[in-house]
Amino acid sequence: KQSTDTDNAPHSVMGSGLSRILTDEQRSLFNQVNQLSSMSRSLARRLGNVPVKEDSLLGDIARLQTQRRLREQQQQQKPFTTQQKQIVNETGNNNHPSSLFTVVFAGEFNSGKSTLINALLGNELLDTGVLPTTNAITIMMANGGTNSDDDDGAPSVIESSSIGLDAGIPALTQLYLLPPSKFPFSDLCLIDTPGTNAILSLQHTSSTLRILHDADLIVFVTSADRPFSESEKELLQTSIKSYRKRVAIVINKMDVLERQKGDDHGDLTKKTVEDYVVEHAGDLLGARPIVIPLSARDALSVKLLFSSSGNTGEGDGCGDIFDNQTSLWKRSNFGSLEHFLSKTLTASSKVKTKLLNPIGVSEGILIDCQNEIEERQAELDVDVTTLRLLTSQSDSWIKEQISAIETCQSKVREAIVNKSKMARRVLQELSVFEQWKMTLGSRGIFDQVWDSADRLGQSAWMTSIAKDGDSNQNSLENEVLSVVGKCVETLSTRAQTQGTATIEYLGKRPAVIGSGGKGGSNGSGVSRMVGSVSVPKFQRLKDLQSSMTTTIRSSVSNLPDNSQCKDCVYTSLCRTVLTSSALFGSVFFPVTLSASGVLDEMTGMVASGTLVILGFATLPLGNRHVAQSFERKWLDDAAQLEAVIEILFKDALHEMRLELSESAAPYSRYVKTEGDWLKELSDQMEMGISRAHSLRSKINKACQ
Repeated sequence: KQSTDTDNAPHSVMGSGLSRILTDEQRSLFNQVNQLSSMSRSLARRLGNVPVKEDSLLGDIARLQTQRRLREQQQQQKPFTTQQKQIVNETGNNNHPSSLFTVVFAGEFNSGKSTLINALLGNELLDTGVLPTTNAITIMMANGGTNSDDDDGAPSVIESSSIGLDAGIPALTQLYLLPPSKFPFSDLCLIDTPGTNAILSLQHTSSTLRILHDADLIVFVTSADRPFSESEKELLQTSIKSYRKRVAIVINKMDVLERQKGDDHGDLTKKTVEDYVVEHAGDLLGARPIVIPLSARDALSVKLLFSSSGNTGEGDGCGDIFDNQTSLWKRSNFGSLEHFLSKTLTASSKVKTKLLNPIGVSEGILIDCQNEIEERQAELDVDVTTLRLLTSQSDSWIKEQISAIETCQSKVREAIVNKSKMARRVLQELSVFEQWKMTLGSRGIFDQVWDSADRLGQSAWMTSIAKDGDSNQNSLENEVLSVVGKCVETLSTRAQTQGTATIEYLGKRPAVIGSGGKGGSNGSGVSRMVGSVSVPKFQRLKDLQSSMTTTIRSSVSNLPDNSQCKDCVYTSLCRTVLTSSALFGSVFFPVTLSASGVLDEMTGMVASGTLVILGFATLPLGNRHVAQSFERKWLDDAAQLEAVIEILFKDALHEMRLELSESAAPYSRYVKTEGDWLKELSDQMEMGISRAHSLRSKINKACQ
């Protein structure tokens, strides 16, 4: 477990690094925090439109420092201790926390950041001036080496290097390893950043924003003569707040306000400025930060004066040495900052900050992911609604085509029924006398009546397209082909219109979906349709008419032609007339039997009357039977034709559905795939936020 007196002796314990004082529970929590960070970054990269900053710079600094120490020890041929071997392993392992506690100084140019750091060190190490002077990220930390030359009073400067920013702009970095005698905060890593809002170079602002992500503590420096300018407010609210870091605000250059007239050393003005910063800092950051007003220039002047007088100023900050010595030091209030960095930032609070900072960053990333997912889900909802509308319209369109097909089938049925009633029409025009004449060989009368009835049975539009010379024989075939052909033409025209109207709209979607750098399920940062949306060809409809013509002609050929029907009806009618004639002729037989006395008179009369009645009834009843038999036989033979036409239309309707569906399939697949993908990411995001809340509670409990 962590030592109970750690907080009372931060330098002696922290000199070996924060990772050395972690309890087993805290190490376990750090591993969980690290997993959460990896998950949130992975989620952001999958979305592709959420900025993710990698914290590799400070890890590189830690490795550089540790490797330098171990090289020195190896040169002295000293064996590694177990603890040192662990340091080597953990330094190159991202699953262990960095031993550095990084304090990043940020603010606009000319706010006095470099002077502030010089005052902390008691040495004019960094350049200062009215114009922007810091053009690199400057890192300062205790040397901690093993060579005797390390404590000779001169800082060790590691050769400058550069890192790549998110925007692709290289940022210079410079590392100072100072002797412990010249660096009173051995457990801290101080980082000076280029001033933001520098007109000379936008790289300054980019460099600062890049390093803020790696900070454990951000010391935001604002100037008392212009506290919280608009650009500073924007930096605090849009960048620093999003990192969810621990922030301390320093109001520098308070000495400038001492020239104010009308109060004692500008105390009233100082109080007004401090109240203004405290009030607005809480609004900008969402939490009330520590606010320290001071004068770095006065503090540096006092330290340099004492240093030139032979005082080294060693100890836990120089405040203990200068306190109650000079009024200038008191007015500078610099001891408050030194006390905060050396005393208030206890080992326990640093460990807690080390653990909580990554959670804050992860929560910020997850919230950005949540906003991005909600934005894309809103866009996808439009697509889902559009797809439902298109599906509904397609269903309505299919119903219209079914209605057109049913109308066509009804007309074909009407043509067949009309043909089946041919015998009935012939009998309506044929008189009884003409039927009797037919039995005497007058076939011409029947042929004339048949042709006349056939012409009357044809519709007006069918008559206009009948072919000369064979209109009677092929009237059914021509009529069916005409009806089906017009139906197919109507279906084809409607299908092309519907397909073109649908795809013209859907064709615009890939350009909309693939723009703006939106992420997609392919993980490349750009959504793409699975395939291309195109107007359906409806090739099956183009082939339908020719296949129907062949099928209809084949089916009609199996039906009796016009001549066969005519002969069949003629023969049946003649048979009916002969039967009726035979019955009439049989009347004389019972009369003869009555006259010869074989039958009595009454019986003979009844028999004769019965035969007369049967003779009269046989003709109409026989004619009706002929008409019904012809109609039933024709309808039975034509049922196959109707079945074939129905199958052909069903196939055509299925093909139309299929082609319309396939033409919009890339869009449908995109909507489904994107919806499933966003659901998966949303579940991961919610799980990450829940895990972050749980870890924050555990860390607060473990670091009490």
